Order: sequence, then C-alpha cells, then structure tokens
Amino acid sequence: PRMASKIARRGWFLTVMTVLFLLLALSDFTKPLQYVNNPAVGGLVVLGHKFHGVAHNLILGPIFGIILLIYAYGIWNLRAWVLPLSFVYAFYVPANMVLFWSLHQLPPPTKSFIVMYLFLSLTGSVGTAIYLAYHRERLS
Repeated sequence: PRMASKIARRGWFLTVMTVLFLLLALSDFTKPLQYVNNPAVGGLVVLGHKFHGVAHNLILGPIFGIILLIYAYGIWNLRAWVLPLSFVYAFYVPANMVLFWSLHQLPPPTKSFIVMYLFLSLTGSVGTAIYLAYHRERLS
C-alpha cells in the first residue's frame, strides 16, 4: 500500500523520466566504449566541448553517469533536494546544446531530427524541472 501511494504520487510522467534518466546514466557510463567504437560519433559533451580520447571519457562519463543516477533516485523517491538539481539540469541541457552546435562545424541535421531532439531533450530537462516545481508538495 505504501509503495502504491508513492507510485501514484509520482505519476506516469516522473516514472517515465526516471527510466529515461537511468538510460542516460547508462549511456554516460558507456562513453569510453562508444568512443572506442566510433570516435567520430562517441564521446561525452560537456558545455559544448566534446571530449576525445578514452581516458577523458573513462573519467568524465562515470562522473556524469553518477550525477544522473542521483537525479533519477531523487525523482523516483520524490525527494525535495531533487528540485534544485532539476533546475541546474534544466539550464545545463539547452546551454550544452547551443554551445555544441555553435562550437563545432558539423553538417546540418535534418529538420525532423532537430525537432525530435529538441522535444526530447527539453522535455526531459526543462519539462521535468517545471513539473517538479509545479508539484513540489509531493516532494519530501
């Protein structure tokens, strides 16, 4: 009964976002493998800077993975301390995207890719922060 009430308080949106943040954490933990597999595509991006080399990704990937695990844990358990973390992440993701796209000379992606990428990344970052702020009475 207690678990069911927490799931009901969390709702479907935060449940889905928790699972997606866990997948992002897994992705960050595997950044060194992604980089080894395809250096042109793999590698962690922090504030627009793409880290090259296995060593950088081996150190930074798990650090960012742990941060995302902490974030997912806070959301899943409706902890009040997750709200400031959600605000930081909500600003970090758009800043990271804008800096990456402005610092790198890449062939332009398709419009459908841009729309889908922006929808998913902004819903995950900004949307989660707004949802948590709006429903902060559920946090303990």
